[in-house]
Amino acid sequence: MIAPTFTPGPWRRVGHRTIAAGTGLDTVTVCEVFSGGVGLDQADGNEALIAVAPELYDAAAAVFGLIDSGFLTVGVLADDSPARVAACGLAIDALAAVLAKVSGRTGA
Repeated sequence: MIAPTFTPGPWRRVGHRTIAAGTGLDTVTVCEVFSGGVGLDQADGNEALIAVAPELYDAAAAVFGLIDSGFLTVGVLADDSPARVAACGLAIDALAAVLAKVSGRTGA
C-alpha cells in the first residue's frame, strides 16, 4: 500500500472550526470549516469528522490489512456461506477504494 501524503496526525480542533496538526512552532492549519448555509450543527459535525480523519485512515488501513492477509477468516468469516464471502469481498473492495482515493491512486 502506498503511504498517504496528508499531514500526519493527530489532528485536533483549535479555535473556531479550525483543524490543526503539530504543536508550538510546528503547528500547521489543516483546514477551516465554514457553515456555508448548511447550519451550525452540520458544520460542527463536519469539523468533528475532519479532525479524526487520520485516525479513520489508520483504522481503515488496519482492517484492510487484516482482511487482505486472510487473518480475519476465523469464526463466522471462515464460514462457506456465499453471503459472508461476498460481504468480506465488498468490505475489502470498499476499503481499497477509499484508501486509494487518499493515496491519490484514483481519479474518483
